[in-house]
Amino acid sequence: MSRTVKILAALFVVAVLWKVVSSSSGADVEELEYEPAE
Repeated sequence: MSRTVKILAALFVVAVLWKVVSSSSGADVEELEYEPAE
C-alpha cells in the first residue's frame, strides 16, 4: 500500500512540475515533443 502511495505522490509531483514548465515555456515544449516523431 505504501508503495502505491509513493508512486501516486511521484506522479503528482511530475504532473505539477510539467504544468509549471509548460506554462513558463509555452508552446515550445509541445513543439519539441511532436517534432522527433518524424
